[in-house]
Amino acid sequence: MAAHGESVRARDPAIRALSQELIEASGAQILRVVATVDAMVSRGAADQLVAPLRQRLIALRPPRPLRFVRLLFHPLDPLIVPAARWRFGQHSVPRTALAPMADHVRQTMGATATAMEAAIAGHTDAEAELIARLGRSLWPVAAAILAEPAMPAGWDATQLGVPVYRPLADVIATLLGQATALDALCVETANGLLPPGAEAIDLILTRVATAHPAALPMAIALLLARLPQAAAQVARSSVGPAGAVMAAALDQAAGLLLRQLEEADGIEVRIATGSLAESGGAVKGIATLLRLLDSGNAQPRRRDTLRAVRDRLDAGCKVRFAAALEDDLLMPLRHLGASPGSATISALETAARGLRVLETEARTVGSGATYDLLLGTAAAAIENGATREVLTLADRLRLVEILAGTDAALAVLCLRFDAERKAKGTIEAPRSVAREVVNACSGLEHAVHEPPEAVGEDSSRFQADLLACGSDATLT
Repeated sequence: MAAHGESVRARDPAIRALSQELIEASGAQILRVVATVDAMVSRGAADQLVAPLRQRLIALRPPRPLRFVRLLFHPLDPLIVPAARWRFGQHSVPRTALAPMADHVRQTMGATATAMEAAIAGHTDAEAELIARLGRSLWPVAAAILAEPAMPAGWDATQLGVPVYRPLADVIATLLGQATALDALCVETANGLLPPGAEAIDLILTRVATAHPAALPMAIALLLARLPQAAAQVARSSVGPAGAVMAAALDQAAGLLLRQLEEADGIEVRIATGSLAESGGAVKGIATLLRLLDSGNAQPRRRDTLRAVRDRLDAGCKVRFAAALEDDLLMPLRHLGASPGSATISALETAARGLRVLETEARTVGSGATYDLLLGTAAAAIENGATREVLTLADRLRLVEILAGTDAALAVLCLRFDAERKAKGTIEAPRSVAREVVNACSGLEHAVHEPPEAVGEDSSRFQADLLACGSDATLT
Protein backbone atom coordinates (compact mmCIF):
# COMPACT_ATOMS: atom_id res chain seq x y z
CA MET A 1 0.00 0.00 0.00
CA ALA A 2 1.36 3.42 -0.87
CA ALA A 3 0.61 6.78 0.62
CA HIS A 4 -1.41 9.16 -1.49
CA GLY A 5 1.36 11.74 -1.76
CA GLU A 6 -0.58 14.22 -3.86
CA SER A 7 -3.35 14.40 -1.30
CA VAL A 8 -1.12 16.00 1.29
CA ARG A 9 0.44 18.60 -0.95
CA ALA A 10 -1.03 22.06 -1.22
CA ARG A 11 -3.70 21.98 -3.92
CA ASP A 12 -4.36 25.71 -3.66
CA PRO A 13 -2.04 27.35 -6.24
CA ALA A 14 -1.65 30.42 -4.02
CA ILE A 15 -0.47 28.34 -1.08
CA ARG A 16 1.83 26.31 -3.32
CA ALA A 17 3.37 29.49 -4.77
CA LEU A 18 3.81 31.04 -1.32
CA SER A 19 5.46 27.85 -0.07
CA GLN A 20 8.00 28.05 -2.89
CA GLU A 21 8.78 31.67 -1.99
CA LEU A 22 9.27 30.72 1.67
CA ILE A 23 11.81 28.06 0.74
CA GLU A 24 14.05 30.89 -0.52
CA ALA A 25 13.32 33.18 2.44
CA SER A 26 15.81 34.17 5.12
CA GLY A 27 15.97 32.32 8.41
CA ALA A 28 14.40 35.26 10.27
CA GLN A 29 11.47 35.40 7.83
CA ILE A 30 10.88 31.67 8.15
CA LEU A 31 10.88 31.88 11.93
CA ARG A 32 8.26 34.65 11.87
CA VAL A 33 5.98 32.65 9.56
CA VAL A 34 6.33 29.50 11.66
CA ALA A 35 5.62 31.41 14.87
CA THR A 36 2.43 32.82 13.30
CA VAL A 37 1.25 29.38 12.16
CA ASP A 38 2.10 27.84 15.54
CA ALA A 39 -0.04 30.44 17.29
CA MET A 40 -3.16 29.46 15.31
CA VAL A 41 -5.76 27.45 17.18
CA SER A 42 -6.89 25.81 13.92
CA ARG A 43 -4.04 25.71 11.42
CA GLY A 44 -5.87 24.12 8.49
CA ALA A 45 -4.29 24.86 5.12
CA ALA A 46 -1.72 27.11 6.81
CA ASP A 47 0.05 23.97 7.98
CA GLN A 48 0.87 23.26 4.34
CA LEU A 49 3.03 26.37 4.31
CA VAL A 50 5.30 24.89 6.96
CA ALA A 51 5.64 21.41 5.45
CA PRO A 52 8.28 22.30 2.80
CA LEU A 53 10.32 24.15 5.44
CA ARG A 54 10.90 21.27 7.83
CA GLN A 55 14.51 20.66 6.77
CA ARG A 56 15.28 24.37 7.19
CA LEU A 57 13.57 24.35 10.57
CA ILE A 58 15.81 21.50 11.75
CA ALA A 59 18.85 23.67 11.07
CA LEU A 60 17.29 26.86 12.47
CA ARG A 61 15.96 24.92 15.46
CA PRO A 62 13.40 27.41 16.75
CA PRO A 63 11.62 26.38 19.96
CA ARG A 64 8.12 25.27 18.96
CA PRO A 65 5.06 25.52 21.21
CA LEU A 66 4.61 22.25 23.09
CA ARG A 67 1.24 21.07 21.80
CA PHE A 68 -0.40 17.82 22.89
CA VAL A 69 0.43 16.15 19.57
CA ARG A 70 4.14 17.06 19.88
CA LEU A 71 4.29 15.75 23.42
CA LEU A 72 2.54 12.52 22.45
CA PHE A 73 4.76 11.67 19.48
CA HIS A 74 8.03 13.15 20.75
CA PRO A 75 9.62 9.69 21.28
CA LEU A 76 8.93 8.76 17.64
CA ASP A 77 10.35 11.90 16.06
CA PRO A 78 13.24 10.14 14.21
CA LEU A 79 10.67 7.95 12.42
CA ILE A 80 8.24 10.66 11.30
CA VAL A 81 8.30 11.51 7.58
CA PRO A 82 6.15 13.63 5.24
CA ALA A 83 3.19 11.63 3.95
CA ALA A 84 4.34 12.17 0.36
CA ARG A 85 7.47 10.14 1.15
CA TRP A 86 5.83 7.50 3.32
CA ARG A 87 5.36 3.98 2.02
CA PHE A 88 3.72 1.12 3.85
CA GLY A 89 6.31 -1.29 5.24
CA GLN A 90 9.24 1.16 5.22
CA HIS A 91 9.38 1.41 9.01
CA SER A 92 8.33 5.05 9.35
CA VAL A 93 5.33 7.10 10.47
CA PRO A 94 3.46 9.48 8.09
CA ARG A 95 3.10 12.93 9.59
CA THR A 96 -0.55 13.22 8.53
CA ALA A 97 -1.45 10.33 10.86
CA LEU A 98 -0.37 12.23 13.97
CA ALA A 99 -3.19 14.76 14.38
CA PRO A 100 -6.16 12.34 14.20
CA MET A 101 -4.40 9.86 16.49
CA ALA A 102 -3.61 12.64 18.98
CA ASP A 103 -7.23 13.85 18.90
CA HIS A 104 -8.41 10.29 19.52
CA VAL A 105 -6.10 9.89 22.52
CA ARG A 106 -7.06 13.32 23.87
CA GLN A 107 -10.78 12.63 23.68
CA THR A 108 -10.40 9.19 25.27
CA MET A 109 -8.32 10.55 28.16
CA GLY A 110 -10.81 13.33 28.83
CA ALA A 111 -10.04 15.48 31.86
CA THR A 112 -6.56 13.99 32.25
CA ALA A 113 -5.59 15.21 28.78
CA THR A 114 -7.13 18.62 29.51
CA ALA A 115 -4.98 18.94 32.63
CA MET A 116 -1.91 17.89 30.65
CA GLU A 117 -2.62 20.54 28.01
CA ALA A 118 -2.88 23.14 30.76
CA ALA A 119 0.50 21.97 32.10
CA ILE A 120 2.23 22.46 28.74
CA ALA A 121 0.60 25.79 27.87
CA GLY A 122 3.28 28.42 27.31
CA HIS A 123 6.08 25.85 27.13
CA THR A 124 8.15 24.71 24.15
CA ASP A 125 9.52 21.48 22.76
CA ALA A 126 13.00 22.55 23.91
CA GLU A 127 12.10 21.73 27.54
CA ALA A 128 13.36 18.16 27.72
CA GLU A 129 12.74 17.65 31.44
CA LEU A 130 9.11 18.73 31.16
CA ILE A 131 8.56 16.44 28.16
CA ALA A 132 10.13 13.48 29.98
CA ARG A 133 8.10 14.10 33.15
CA LEU A 134 4.74 14.44 31.42
CA GLY A 135 5.59 11.74 28.90
CA ARG A 136 5.98 9.16 31.66
CA SER A 137 2.27 9.64 32.39
CA LEU A 138 1.09 10.08 28.81
CA TRP A 139 2.93 7.52 26.65
CA PRO A 140 1.83 4.29 28.40
CA VAL A 141 -1.80 5.45 28.50
CA ALA A 142 -1.73 6.50 24.84
CA ALA A 143 -0.19 3.12 23.92
CA ALA A 144 -3.11 1.31 25.53
CA ILE A 145 -5.66 3.58 23.79
CA LEU A 146 -4.13 3.17 20.34
CA ALA A 147 -4.00 -0.61 20.79
CA GLU A 148 -7.78 -0.70 21.11
CA PRO A 149 -9.93 -1.48 18.02
CA ALA A 150 -11.55 1.98 17.74
CA MET A 151 -10.42 4.14 14.82
CA PRO A 152 -10.05 7.94 15.16
CA ALA A 153 -13.05 9.85 13.88
CA GLY A 154 -10.89 12.03 11.62
CA TRP A 155 -8.85 9.25 10.03
CA ASP A 156 -10.47 9.61 6.60
CA ALA A 157 -8.99 13.11 6.28
CA THR A 158 -5.49 11.62 6.15
CA GLN A 159 -6.38 9.80 2.90
CA LEU A 160 -3.97 7.07 3.94
CA GLY A 161 -6.74 4.52 3.75
CA VAL A 162 -8.66 2.52 6.34
CA PRO A 163 -6.53 -0.64 5.90
CA VAL A 164 -3.42 1.31 6.91
CA TYR A 165 -4.73 2.39 10.31
CA ARG A 166 -4.67 -0.82 12.33
CA PRO A 167 -1.15 -1.99 11.41
CA LEU A 168 0.21 1.53 11.88
CA ALA A 169 -1.58 2.07 15.20
CA ASP A 170 -0.33 -1.28 16.53
CA VAL A 171 3.27 -0.38 15.73
CA ILE A 172 2.95 3.09 17.26
CA ALA A 173 1.26 1.66 20.37
CA THR A 174 4.09 -0.83 20.83
CA LEU A 175 6.77 1.85 20.47
CA LEU A 176 5.03 4.31 22.80
CA GLY A 177 4.71 1.48 25.32
CA GLN A 178 8.53 1.34 25.56
CA ALA A 179 9.18 5.09 25.32
CA THR A 180 9.48 5.55 29.08
CA ALA A 181 11.94 2.67 29.39
CA LEU A 182 14.07 4.06 26.55
CA ASP A 183 14.01 7.50 28.17
CA ALA A 184 15.17 5.98 31.47
CA LEU A 185 17.99 4.13 29.67
CA CYS A 186 19.18 7.40 28.11
CA VAL A 187 19.17 9.07 31.52
CA GLU A 188 21.18 6.21 33.03
CA THR A 189 23.81 6.54 30.30
CA ALA A 190 23.89 10.37 30.49
CA ASN A 191 22.64 10.38 26.89
CA GLY A 192 25.40 8.15 25.63
CA LEU A 193 28.34 9.29 27.75
CA LEU A 194 28.24 6.00 29.66
CA PRO A 195 27.86 2.55 28.08
CA PRO A 196 24.24 1.34 28.03
CA GLY A 197 23.40 -1.71 30.11
CA ALA A 198 22.93 -4.93 28.18
CA GLU A 199 20.05 -6.10 30.38
CA ALA A 200 18.05 -2.90 29.87
CA ILE A 201 18.52 -3.04 26.08
CA ASP A 202 17.56 -6.71 25.90
CA LEU A 203 14.48 -6.11 28.07
CA ILE A 204 13.16 -3.28 25.84
CA LEU A 205 13.71 -5.22 22.61
CA THR A 206 12.30 -8.46 24.04
CA ARG A 207 9.12 -6.67 25.06
CA VAL A 208 8.75 -5.19 21.57
CA ALA A 209 9.45 -8.51 19.86
CA THR A 210 6.88 -10.25 22.08
CA ALA A 211 4.17 -7.62 21.73
CA HIS A 212 4.50 -6.87 18.00
CA PRO A 213 7.49 -8.22 16.02
CA ALA A 214 6.78 -5.88 13.09
CA ALA A 215 7.72 -2.95 15.35
CA LEU A 216 11.17 -4.36 16.17
CA PRO A 217 13.13 -2.64 13.35
CA MET A 218 11.64 0.73 14.31
CA ALA A 219 12.37 0.12 18.00
CA ILE A 220 16.01 -0.64 17.18
CA ALA A 221 16.19 2.47 14.98
CA LEU A 222 14.89 4.63 17.84
CA LEU A 223 17.37 3.02 20.22
CA LEU A 224 20.34 3.57 17.89
CA ALA A 225 19.27 7.13 17.02
CA ARG A 226 19.60 8.05 20.69
CA LEU A 227 22.28 5.58 21.82
CA PRO A 228 24.44 4.49 18.86
CA GLN A 229 26.68 2.52 21.24
CA ALA A 230 23.79 0.11 21.74
CA ALA A 231 24.44 -1.34 18.26
CA ALA A 232 27.14 -3.60 19.70
CA GLN A 233 24.74 -5.14 22.22
CA VAL A 234 21.98 -5.55 19.61
CA ALA A 235 24.50 -7.30 17.36
CA ARG A 236 25.46 -9.67 20.20
CA SER A 237 21.77 -10.50 20.67
CA SER A 238 21.58 -11.39 16.98
CA VAL A 239 24.01 -14.31 17.18
CA GLY A 240 22.77 -17.87 16.76
CA PRO A 241 19.49 -19.36 15.51
CA ALA A 242 17.47 -17.66 18.23
CA GLY A 243 18.80 -14.29 17.14
CA ALA A 244 17.75 -14.53 13.49
CA VAL A 245 14.74 -12.26 14.01
CA MET A 246 16.86 -9.73 15.87
CA ALA A 247 19.56 -9.84 13.17
CA ALA A 248 17.00 -9.16 10.44
CA ALA A 249 15.48 -6.31 12.45
CA LEU A 250 18.93 -4.79 13.07
CA ASP A 251 19.67 -4.91 9.35
CA GLN A 252 16.36 -3.19 8.56
CA ALA A 253 16.98 -0.55 11.25
CA ALA A 254 20.47 0.10 9.87
CA GLY A 255 19.01 0.50 6.40
CA LEU A 256 16.44 2.99 7.70
CA LEU A 257 19.05 5.09 9.54
CA LEU A 258 21.44 5.04 6.59
CA ARG A 259 18.65 6.12 4.22
CA GLN A 260 18.00 9.09 6.48
CA LEU A 261 21.68 10.03 6.41
CA GLU A 262 21.82 9.60 2.63
CA GLU A 263 18.97 12.07 2.07
CA ALA A 264 19.79 15.53 0.76
CA ASP A 265 21.33 17.42 3.70
CA GLY A 266 20.64 14.40 5.92
CA ILE A 267 24.07 14.67 7.53
CA GLU A 268 24.64 18.38 7.05
CA VAL A 269 21.44 19.35 8.83
CA ARG A 270 22.32 17.22 11.84
CA ILE A 271 25.74 18.84 12.10
CA ALA A 272 24.31 22.34 11.67
CA THR A 273 21.68 21.85 14.37
CA GLY A 274 22.16 23.58 17.71
CA SER A 275 25.36 24.68 19.38
CA LEU A 276 28.87 23.63 18.41
CA ALA A 277 28.98 21.26 21.36
CA GLU A 278 25.70 19.70 20.20
CA SER A 279 27.11 19.43 16.68
CA GLY A 280 30.10 17.59 18.15
CA GLY A 281 27.70 15.24 19.90
CA ALA A 282 25.86 14.62 16.63
CA VAL A 283 29.13 13.85 14.85
CA LYS A 284 30.11 11.45 17.62
CA GLY A 285 26.76 9.66 17.38
CA ILE A 286 26.88 9.31 13.61
CA ALA A 287 30.53 8.20 13.63
CA THR A 288 29.84 5.63 16.34
CA LEU A 289 26.85 4.27 14.42
CA LEU A 290 28.82 4.01 11.17
CA ARG A 291 31.69 2.23 12.91
CA LEU A 292 29.45 -0.31 14.62
CA LEU A 293 27.44 -0.98 11.46
CA ASP A 294 30.62 -1.59 9.47
CA SER A 295 30.98 -5.14 10.75
CA GLY A 296 32.74 -8.01 9.08
CA ASN A 297 29.37 -9.36 7.95
CA ALA A 298 28.34 -6.18 6.15
CA GLN A 299 27.48 -6.67 2.49
CA PRO A 300 29.62 -4.87 -0.14
CA ARG A 301 26.75 -2.53 -1.00
CA ARG A 302 26.28 -1.63 2.67
CA ARG A 303 30.00 -0.96 3.02
CA ASP A 304 29.93 1.31 -0.02
CA THR A 305 27.05 3.21 1.56
CA LEU A 306 28.88 3.50 4.86
CA ARG A 307 32.00 4.79 3.09
CA ALA A 308 30.00 7.40 1.18
CA VAL A 309 28.20 8.55 4.32
CA ARG A 310 31.50 8.76 6.21
CA ASP A 311 33.01 10.90 3.44
CA ARG A 312 30.03 13.25 3.56
CA LEU A 313 30.32 13.43 7.34
CA ASP A 314 34.00 14.35 7.03
CA ALA A 315 33.27 17.08 4.47
CA GLY A 316 30.33 18.39 6.49
CA CYS A 317 32.42 18.62 9.65
CA LYS A 318 35.06 20.71 7.90
CA VAL A 319 32.47 23.09 6.46
CA ARG A 320 30.72 23.47 9.83
CA PHE A 321 34.00 23.98 11.67
CA ALA A 322 35.37 26.58 9.25
CA ALA A 323 32.10 28.53 9.23
CA ALA A 324 31.78 28.47 13.02
CA LEU A 325 35.41 29.48 13.48
CA GLU A 326 34.82 32.57 11.36
CA ASP A 327 31.33 33.46 12.62
CA ASP A 328 31.62 32.57 16.31
CA LEU A 329 35.25 33.40 17.09
CA LEU A 330 37.32 35.28 14.51
CA MET A 331 34.66 37.83 13.55
CA PRO A 332 33.82 38.67 17.20
CA LEU A 333 37.56 38.99 17.88
CA ARG A 334 37.91 41.49 15.04
CA HIS A 335 35.06 43.57 16.44
CA LEU A 336 36.06 43.63 20.09
CA GLY A 337 35.56 46.92 21.88
CA ALA A 338 38.26 48.70 23.84
CA SER A 339 37.30 47.02 27.11
CA PRO A 340 35.41 43.77 26.52
CA GLY A 341 33.30 42.73 29.49
CA SER A 342 33.03 39.35 31.17
CA ALA A 343 30.03 38.36 29.03
CA THR A 344 32.03 38.95 25.84
CA ILE A 345 34.99 36.96 27.14
CA SER A 346 32.67 34.15 28.25
CA ALA A 347 31.07 34.03 24.79
CA LEU A 348 34.51 33.76 23.15
CA GLU A 349 35.53 30.94 25.50
CA THR A 350 32.23 29.12 24.87
CA ALA A 351 32.85 29.36 21.12
CA ALA A 352 36.42 28.09 21.56
CA ARG A 353 35.26 25.12 23.66
CA GLY A 354 32.57 24.28 21.12
CA LEU A 355 35.08 24.38 18.29
CA ARG A 356 37.39 22.08 20.20
CA VAL A 357 34.58 19.61 20.90
CA LEU A 358 33.61 19.54 17.23
CA GLU A 359 37.24 19.25 16.13
CA THR A 360 37.91 16.36 18.50
CA GLU A 361 34.99 14.33 17.15
CA ALA A 362 35.61 15.34 13.53
CA ARG A 363 39.16 13.96 13.64
CA THR A 364 37.71 10.48 14.13
CA VAL A 365 36.17 10.49 10.66
CA GLY A 366 38.83 12.30 8.60
CA SER A 367 42.23 13.89 8.42
CA GLY A 368 43.30 16.25 11.19
CA ALA A 369 45.50 18.42 8.94
CA THR A 370 42.66 20.84 8.15
CA TYR A 371 41.88 21.35 11.82
CA ASP A 372 45.56 21.82 12.73
CA LEU A 373 45.81 24.56 10.13
CA LEU A 374 42.57 26.31 11.15
CA LEU A 375 43.29 26.09 14.88
CA GLY A 376 46.79 27.43 14.32
CA THR A 377 45.34 30.35 12.39
CA ALA A 378 42.91 31.06 15.20
CA ALA A 379 45.62 30.91 17.87
CA ALA A 380 47.74 33.33 15.84
CA ALA A 381 44.79 35.71 15.48
CA ILE A 382 44.30 35.72 19.25
CA GLU A 383 47.93 36.54 20.00
CA ASN A 384 48.64 38.97 17.17
CA GLY A 385 47.30 42.25 15.91
CA ALA A 386 44.66 44.36 17.60
CA THR A 387 43.41 41.46 19.73
CA ARG A 388 46.62 41.46 21.72
CA GLU A 389 46.06 45.09 22.65
CA VAL A 390 42.48 44.48 23.85
CA LEU A 391 42.52 41.13 25.65
CA THR A 392 44.52 40.53 28.80
CA LEU A 393 47.30 37.97 28.72
CA ALA A 394 45.25 35.61 30.89
CA ASP A 395 42.28 35.82 28.53
CA ARG A 396 44.48 35.17 25.52
CA LEU A 397 46.17 32.22 27.22
CA ARG A 398 42.83 30.66 28.10
CA LEU A 399 41.53 30.99 24.54
CA VAL A 400 44.72 29.61 23.00
CA GLU A 401 44.82 26.67 25.39
CA ILE A 402 41.16 25.81 24.76
CA LEU A 403 41.64 25.98 21.00
CA ALA A 404 45.13 24.61 20.41
CA GLY A 405 46.13 22.88 23.63
CA THR A 406 48.53 23.31 26.50
CA ASP A 407 51.72 23.45 24.43
CA ALA A 408 50.42 26.34 22.35
CA ALA A 409 49.43 28.29 25.47
CA LEU A 410 52.82 27.63 27.06
CA ALA A 411 54.51 28.88 23.89
CA VAL A 412 52.55 32.14 24.17
CA LEU A 413 53.61 32.46 27.79
CA CYS A 414 57.26 31.82 26.91
CA LEU A 415 57.19 34.44 24.18
CA ARG A 416 55.72 36.96 26.60
CA PHE A 417 58.39 36.18 29.19
CA ASP A 418 61.10 36.60 26.57
CA ALA A 419 59.63 39.88 25.34
CA GLU A 420 59.53 41.25 28.89
CA ARG A 421 63.15 40.20 29.52
CA LYS A 422 64.38 41.81 26.31
CA ALA A 423 62.45 45.01 27.00
CA LYS A 424 64.01 45.31 30.45
CA GLY A 425 67.42 43.91 29.55
CA THR A 426 67.28 41.29 32.30
CA ILE A 427 67.12 37.53 32.73
CA GLU A 428 64.89 37.78 35.81
CA ALA A 429 61.36 36.39 35.75
CA PRO A 430 59.07 39.29 34.75
CA ARG A 431 56.79 39.86 37.74
CA SER A 432 54.17 41.81 35.79
CA VAL A 433 53.53 38.80 33.57
CA ALA A 434 53.55 36.44 36.53
CA ARG A 435 50.96 38.54 38.33
CA GLU A 436 48.59 38.45 35.33
CA VAL A 437 48.91 34.69 34.98
CA VAL A 438 48.65 33.69 38.63
CA ASN A 439 45.89 36.12 39.58
CA ALA A 440 43.56 35.64 36.62
CA CYS A 441 44.29 32.47 34.68
CA SER A 442 42.16 29.57 35.93
CA GLY A 443 42.42 27.64 32.67
CA LEU A 444 46.19 27.20 32.82
CA GLU A 445 46.64 25.81 36.31
CA HIS A 446 47.34 22.39 34.89
CA ALA A 447 49.14 23.79 31.86
CA VAL A 448 51.98 25.42 33.76
CA HIS A 449 52.96 22.02 35.16
CA GLU A 450 53.49 20.48 31.74
CA PRO A 451 57.09 19.56 30.82
CA PRO A 452 58.70 22.83 29.67
CA GLU A 453 60.71 20.97 27.02
CA ALA A 454 57.47 20.60 25.05
CA VAL A 455 57.56 24.28 24.08
CA GLY A 456 61.24 24.43 23.20
CA GLU A 457 62.52 26.69 25.97
CA ASP A 458 65.44 25.81 28.14
CA SER A 459 64.13 23.63 30.95
CA SER A 460 65.97 25.28 33.81
CA ARG A 461 65.07 28.82 32.69
CA PHE A 462 61.38 28.09 32.22
CA GLN A 463 61.24 26.06 35.43
CA ALA A 464 62.68 29.01 37.31
CA ASP A 465 60.09 31.33 35.81
CA LEU A 466 57.23 29.09 36.86
CA LEU A 467 58.70 28.62 40.31
CA ALA A 468 58.95 32.38 40.70
CA CYS A 469 55.34 32.74 39.62
CA GLY A 470 54.04 30.15 42.03
CA SER A 471 56.16 30.85 45.10
CA ASP A 472 55.75 34.62 45.42
CA ALA A 473 53.13 35.07 48.14
CA THR A 474 52.30 38.57 46.96
CA LEU A 475 50.95 37.17 43.67
CA THR A 476 48.38 34.77 45.08
